[in-house]
Amino acid sequence: MNPLFKHWRFLLVGFFLAISIGSLLFIGVTFGIDFKGGTLYQIELQKEVTPTEIARIANIIQQRIDPGKLRGDILSPVGGKYIMIQTAETNPTELEKIESRIRQQGKFEATLNGELLFTGDEIKRISRKDGYGVAKNGNVYGWNLPFVLNDEAAKRFAQMTFHECTAISFSPQGKPIYDCERTMFFLDRPNALIVLTEEQYDFDEQELLLGNTFLNIPQGTSIDEVIEDSRNAIIIYENGMDFNSIYLSEVLKSTDQAIVSPDLSEKAINDLNAAGFVVTKTKSAEGSPWLWDILNAKQIIRLSEGITNEDVADPSQAKIFTQLNISGSRESAEVAFQDLEELAILLESGSLPTPVKSISKETISPTLGTSFVSNIIMMGIIALILVASIIIIRYKTPLLAVPIIITLISETIMMLGILALLKQPLDLAAFAGIIAAIGTSVDSEIVIVDEMIGKARKEHLSLLQKIKEGLFIITTSALTMLAVMMPIILLSPNMPGISNLYGFAFVAILGSLIGVLITRPAFTKVIEMISDKVEKDKAKTV
Repeated sequence: MNPLFKHWRFLLVGFFLAISIGSLLFIGVTFGIDFKGGTLYQIELQKEVTPTEIARIANIIQQRIDPGKLRGDILSPVGGKYIMIQTAETNPTELEKIESRIRQQGKFEATLNGELLFTGDEIKRISRKDGYGVAKNGNVYGWNLPFVLNDEAAKRFAQMTFHECTAISFSPQGKPIYDCERTMFFLDRPNALIVLTEEQYDFDEQELLLGNTFLNIPQGTSIDEVIEDSRNAIIIYENGMDFNSIYLSEVLKSTDQAIVSPDLSEKAINDLNAAGFVVTKTKSAEGSPWLWDILNAKQIIRLSEGITNEDVADPSQAKIFTQLNISGSRESAEVAFQDLEELAILLESGSLPTPVKSISKETISPTLGTSFVSNIIMMGIIALILVASIIIIRYKTPLLAVPIIITLISETIMMLGILALLKQPLDLAAFAGIIAAIGTSVDSEIVIVDEMIGKARKEHLSLLQKIKEGLFIITTSALTMLAVMMPIILLSPNMPGISNLYGFAFVAILGSLIGVLITRPAFTKVIEMISDKVEKDKAKTV
């Protein structure tokens, strides 16, 4: 064996090459969204939160968008206000579903007689075995979602629903027939002042009385009960009326948002703006009562005499029910199951501590991603050929081109291998970092060659002095790279714009360290041998 390959410098290169090749073969490079295709979301929250809260929000969103963790979506909090999501999904229908789940705060509330019964955060779990599912009921498809309350919420539910039924008649067998109160469920009820015109109120009143099976509105629903259970500040506006300034001032203590019906006059809107409200004029979904839609009301479910403990005289002896049900109906089994799953996912994941303000997304098709990889491989081959050609032209010998090309290939393999080992995604930014690292590497190697071989003005220096001078230059270059890129690494977790450059900075620093600590010493040894050969050839010529 050539004694050269027993030298520690070459053993070091061989060791890292072996690890890198092994990680590439057995782990493989994790391609970023730019290469494998997918969708990138940037989520902006309504307000800045603590690191603990944003980690919790990211976990909730993770559960919502990928409940089974089959896609391997990547969520990265950036600072206290932004979350980046990378998902392999590109189907427009699925992306719309994902975005809908992200936008929803998931704040679930159950009310009775204007009082809060329980919230979604008090639901311990969804019982997916005990009656969970969709079943056909006549011409409609009913869905049923059993859930389990925590002990505190179950006790409160028992106390608040106790004897909330009234006996209105008797059956032929002499048993009382009860008329029970109704519970109402809201999902993301707005924290806002609601203003609707008399005309809108009258229209909604009739629509609610008629009921709507597919909107889960029972026939005979009273609009006043809906208003009471919503616990929102609601104003029914008469044309030409003046708002009560004292009432508006009280509402402003809890919210400055106002949602108004589409037929509200400009005068009324201007008065609300002048009072300090941010006014949003909103239409309802087609076929839905405006007030029901704006309040995000989801279901009205009548209590039963068993649940209200009508057969128990003492409230302290009331039976406590921990397992309850939410049910609804839709026009098809597919839509019913979709409603069921969406609600189950939101309840299982919990509510977001703060709402989502905005979502931006960018989708790259898998086909385009594959073409990126093919183009990059072709670019790499062309770049190697060009570098080799320039070096041969510059030094008029292929002898110097070979170690430079081998060093470039070795450094590229090591960078990719370490990225695979660390499971750092290879995206366009990281690929740009590889190009920057290779460019710096070629530059450093040319400096070493010039210092040791190419400059006649330094012929009076010893070979050792030339090596030291060359290594000083490239070490300074590497430290400069480190100083420039390190702020990007440090700032990227807190700044969404800079976070896009993290891959570039990380790979550029990695390439510089690989060059200075691993490959450059071996390369210098090879050039030292070539320099000795050149000197001997010169001596023979003389």
